Amino acid sequence: VLVGQPIPKTAAQAKELLEKLERKGGDFVDKFKAPVVCRVLKDKGVDWAKESAGGGRLFELVGRFLNGYDGLAWARDQPEYAEASICACEKALGNRNVGPATVFISWGLISTFVSLVDALERCVAEGLLDPGAFIWVCDTCIRQHEGEGKQRDVGRLDDMVRQCESTLLFNDVWDRTVKRSETDTVSCLSRIWCVYEIFCTVRAGHELVMMFPEDERRRFLGALAKNSAAPTNALARVDVRTAESFDPDDKERIMGQVEEVGGAAKVNEVVIAALNRALADVAARAAEEDVASQVALCAAVYLRDLGRLGEARALCERVAAALGMAE
Repeated sequence: VLVGQPIPKTAAQAKELLEKLERKGGDFVDKFKAPVVCRVLKDKGVDWAKESAGGGRLFELVGRFLNGYDGLAWARDQPEYAEASICACEKALGNRNVGPATVFISWGLISTFVSLVDALERCVAEGLLDPGAFIWVCDTCIRQHEGEGKQRDVGRLDDMVRQCESTLLFNDVWDRTVKRSETDTVSCLSRIWCVYEIFCTVRAGHELVMMFPEDERRRFLGALAKNSAAPTNALARVDVRTAESFDPDDKERIMGQVEEVGGAAKVNEVVIAALNRALADVAARAAEEDVASQVALCAAVYLRDLGRLGEARALCERVAAALGMAE
């Protein structure tokens, strides 16, 4: 496997490897993301690659640039992960960083794992996540080999949400609630797994906390500053019926569970309300960073429109004080 070869040591070796990769197509490109390998080496350079990988293998380096779904390709090929998840295997090896999860992570898998970790670190810095908490991530906690083991794990998703204490939603594209074209990617709010996980969170009586990649957080705040109704307008389009999954069988299975709990209309109502609460919390935290701002004022209006009148009034008073305005 070419991606398993050592990092090239010279420009000539890198050129030769790139030519091999670029000649490959079909399944090779789909499975090992050869274009990503080429881009990384071309953009970053051979010296950077050698230093970053620490003399390891290409897949160890390129995996940092794959999204959460494609980054699991290697795990699907490892025999030891057929009967146990990555975390179960690590626990058996004595890894002390594995333990009973208290925080469930819901994400669309289109972002890199590195982006997810960055967002988690910001949650720790903001006091939204205990740095000692164990988190549940599907990539490492569900068996990845296709078969009965994986299906059993997937079937227990509701139990996993319920056994945790809260859910962190990694919203990679805050307002993309449907796929706009066949070439568009499935984002968090248009992925049926995430929609159902949010519903399970509310049904379990747990808190839903939303986190973003930093550039997406800035984009959300920019939209809010222009129109306080932008969040509610965007989230109104969330619909479990139009949400997608990588595997069509998964959607059929989840829609069956949706009918068992009251149908799509009920699930949509619960999920949209929960998303608005979590997104308003993001807006309120941003308002505290700069009370004398348009973001703060629009955050107050957003809170008011959601019926959080006490919070809205308190924020408006702080905005007025910061701007030197009379009540």
